[in-house]
Amino acid sequence: MRCSIFMPLFVCAVLFLRCGSAAAGSAIPFDYCDGLIWVKVNAGADGAVLNFLLDSGAGASVLNLQTARRLGVKLGEPEKVRRVGAGAEAWRVKDFHASVGGVPVATSLLALDLSATSAECSRTIDGLLGEDFFRGRIVEIDFKARCVRFLDKASEGGCCAVMPVRVEHEAMCVPVSVNGAEVKWARLDTGCDEGLHWVASTGGNYMRASVQLGRERITNVKTALHRSPIFPAEAGLLGNGVLSNYRVTIDWTGRRVMLART
Repeated sequence: MRCSIFMPLFVCAVLFLRCGSAAAGSAIPFDYCDGLIWVKVNAGADGAVLNFLLDSGAGASVLNLQTARRLGVKLGEPEKVRRVGAGAEAWRVKDFHASVGGVPVATSLLALDLSATSAECSRTIDGLLGEDFFRGRIVEIDFKARCVRFLDKASEGGCCAVMPVRVEHEAMCVPVSVNGAEVKWARLDTGCDEGLHWVASTGGNYMRASVQLGRERITNVKTALHRSPIFPAEAGLLGNGVLSNYRVTIDWTGRRVMLART
């Protein structure tokens, strides 16, 4: 499992800024590798090219601690964050200047050691574009065309599933039903290479499950089982193992996610 998501433990002490405006219709190419979405970010005065993951499951955008040091970025006070499976220490970075496909990314983000996650990937992870990258935007992830588009409006026409989004504690969650059971809220996580992680009494292994997303029913989904929630009040993670079968439109403002078969 490659899940790089995290959330701040002290949300009230952390301010996340809007990423800046993006021209509607503009597209950012990405490389889909290791089950993850890789984009090129240009940072600093010399435009250093960095490898970032588009990670909707991260509570905020992140700069790898080693990359921050390489760039000579000034680190602020340490803060505690919660990652999958453990807590971690991060440092506040302010006045960070970078863009992806000409679109500015957050100027305030966290520096966090991502070396363990990078070691599981084919390349170094220099950072994550988290929930704040989606905030106030309509973002379409086209896995078939390998690009991210910014839309000025989104239509439900042609979609096989439309799901409401609940945004709490810098996390976007969608309703999911597994094997016909009651609907529960799972984190929408493009930073997870697997299909589904789910809380169940038989945690600790995998099963093949039938998953209901709105009107869309997907069978034979490899599902990792956990005995306790990964994050409080969340039933699991919905990752790229499922999402990559669709064109995914995340309408943060309209609080909905739309899936279209490709």
